[in-house]
Amino acid sequence: MRLPVRLDDGRTVVHLAWVHLRAPVIEEFVERVRADTLAGHRFEGLLCDAIGPWGEEVLRAPVVLEGRQSNEDGSMRYCEVVESGHPLLSKVVQKLWPAEFVLGARDPDTEPRG
Repeated sequence: MRLPVRLDDGRTVVHLAWVHLRAPVIEEFVERVRADTLAGHRFEGLLCDAIGPWGEEVLRAPVVLEGRQSNEDGSMRYCEVVESGHPLLSKVVQKLWPAEFVLGARDPDTEPRG
């Protein structure tokens, strides 16, 4: 799944992460993929990765994911985290974050070009 983090300079960092889904949720997900009705469908899971500067504080946080329209070639797009009941992860999803906090020394815009 995708976890977009909006930065205060207009960019967005997208983290790809694993999410734990209960068996009935997976079954419904598969049915919706086959019926091409996944787009806009919301479902719940638990975040299975430590993300960015927040690390393990967001590990196992509940997430609400939203399905996306499939690509023209029929391949699936990643579902996206749209909300969370976890106080910190909810802020990660909703607010703008300072680029230097999220990217630190990994910011490609501040690295010398060779």
